[in-house]
Amino acid sequence: MENNNTRYWAIVNGVRLGPMGLEELARLSLSPETPVWHPGLPDWCAASTIPELRAYMDANIPPVPPMPPVPPVSSYFSTQVSQTPYIPEVPRQQQPMPPTYLVWSIITMLLCCVPTGIVAIVYSSKVNSRFTSGDYEGAKKASENAAIWILATVVLGLIALPFQIIMALV
Repeated sequence: MENNNTRYWAIVNGVRLGPMGLEELARLSLSPETPVWHPGLPDWCAASTIPELRAYMDANIPPVPPMPPVPPVSSYFSTQVSQTPYIPEVPRQQQPMPPTYLVWSIITMLLCCVPTGIVAIVYSSKVNSRFTSGDYEGAKKASENAAIWILATVVLGLIALPFQIIMALV
């Protein structure tokens, strides 16, 4: 049995933690296979082989699944042991980018009606920038507005077509 002043080190999820006292080490919820070392041991050994740690281990509790390793910030910091626990980022559901309708906006502007086609192009160009900045709702609204202005451009072009034919014949 070690005295109360013994300092321990442990390797948890690929990160070396320590020095710490026995109580701190026990709070880490170590698995029996966790590598642990303290002065007096010739090498790292499994936590289950250290008598003072056996009292803190409960065989009925399944081991915690390992977390992904924390990437080093730089070569200097990679040699330092971080005392801040790693909290993995929860992946959010990535929505697909709404259609931009940019090609349709340009075609309808050239063939049907220039003023409303320009408005369609403006809304079409907003879709990508809003989506990449994380504003999915704004990108979706810009896409819907682009589609509405494309439709308005086609309708105005169809309405103006008979007048253009009459003017060409006169």
